[in-house]
Amino acid sequence: MNASTNQVTEEVYLNDRVDDQLEYYETAANNTKKIFNRMQLLIIILGVLVPVAINFPVELVSKEHTDALSLGVRLSVTIMSLIVAILTGILNLKKYGDLWLQYRMTEELIKHEKFTYLTRSGKYASDDAFDKFVQTIESLISHEHNKFHSLIQDSKRPAAEAEQGAV
Repeated sequence: MNASTNQVTEEVYLNDRVDDQLEYYETAANNTKKIFNRMQLLIIILGVLVPVAINFPVELVSKEHTDALSLGVRLSVTIMSLIVAILTGILNLKKYGDLWLQYRMTEELIKHEKFTYLTRSGKYASDDAFDKFVQTIESLISHEHNKFHSLIQDSKRPAAEAEQGAV
């Protein structure tokens, strides 16, 4: 802080706010992308294994243990199907794919504004560039918070509707 004017300097704002937000959105995007991709990969693999397991010819493997093998295959198929359903439900509830894209888009928008500002291009080619920059960055962050809040509320809505229907 500048003691005489009690304002945040350009350097402090860039380091403590903009770069901090860029790091946050990059980390959040990378984490949600990993979760989303891992869950999708499991859904694909298990989804492919289910029909293979259903059509597994247990009688060709062991004639004397056909019943035990058949039970094991049915149990495996049931467990794999349950895992696919659970993972799909979690992906729909938590919206990892949407969050990943949202975080990445916000990160890229902030980067764009930062470099446009640093080069004093476009709307930042003026005397009030820092003021415009701060307003734009804060607006982006606020908009992101609002979208995130809306996404969370949307994910809670089915549970609330289910509770109301059960009453």
